[in-house]
Amino acid sequence: MSLYSVARRTALGVFAALALAACATAPAGPAAPSATDSLTLERGVCFGFCPDYIVTIRGDGSVSYEGRRFTRVEGAQTAQADPVQTAALFARAEEMGFFDLQDAYRAHVTDIPQFRVTYTRGGRTKTIVDYGGRMMGMPESVTQLEEEIDRVAGTDRWVKRDGQPAPSK
Repeated sequence: MSLYSVARRTALGVFAALALAACATAPAGPAAPSATDSLTLERGVCFGFCPDYIVTIRGDGSVSYEGRRFTRVEGAQTAQADPVQTAALFARAEEMGFFDLQDAYRAHVTDIPQFRVTYTRGGRTKTIVDYGGRMMGMPESVTQLEEEIDRVAGTDRWVKRDGQPAPSK
């Protein structure tokens, strides 16, 4: 075989590999959440005025809230979250590997509120308990997810009065 034939075959092989790579589809991101998928944030009381409520965002963007104590609005409320923000919230839970994290991060302290985040997706459910979790090695991404659930659900409209938790009646 001549040097020209080897070079030609090599060039054709490289060209074919590049052409196949260009036609390959990008890996698909997480599928859009379904109406049965949900993210729930439960915030508990402390020895002060820590808001005590539970809020759930479903994959279809529906929001349910129940204020228990130290919230502006006590009782049940419903709303609708932005679908783009809802999808991004669920994608964030997937990206952070929610199902692979520990079940609980508990600090050995008192007088702090306990938070629970429950994620249901595709028939799987996992709850993470955050009781001063950052002190116990809980990833910052869990705290960020808690804050993001509140933001997307719009809980401030029910929880805060003048930017502060409401004292219990």
